[in-house]
Amino acid sequence: MKTQACVLSVLLALTGAGASLAPAQAQASDTCARISTFDIAPRKQDLHRAVLIGVDGGMPGPLDSTSWRIEPGRHVLKLAEAIDAREFSPAQQRDRDGRRSNRYKTLEIDAEPGITYRVAAKFIRSKRLDIRGGGYWEPVVWKESAESCR
Repeated sequence: MKTQACVLSVLLALTGAGASLAPAQAQASDTCARISTFDIAPRKQDLHRAVLIGVDGGMPGPLDSTSWRIEPGRHVLKLAEAIDAREFSPAQQRDRDGRRSNRYKTLEIDAEPGITYRVAAKFIRSKRLDIRGGGYWEPVVWKESAESCR
């Protein structure tokens, strides 16, 4: 039965009968949004890499990915910062590595279909000494791009 379905798919593709499927597939590809942590945020704006820990209380997907599909709508992202270590003194770096209770922060977004949300960790220089309190950074959406889901 499985072989028959494969043969039918190939025949439809070869005869052009499957051409009417393309618009439906294109339309379906715009029914999702994306979250991206790809590290291209401008350092001149004190934007650094963020690490996506969770979406709506669950795992976002493969940990080694830099982009994740999400359904359109309201979502709560759980993020960690990956600010360049050179921004901190050795003592601050130890505090930063040792803190556990406030390591993550949340960011709420209203995801629209066909939009990629690029997130980053905003380094707040004026609060650079507030390592233990976590005030030295905040998660932000620094760019939104129209991209269809693939």
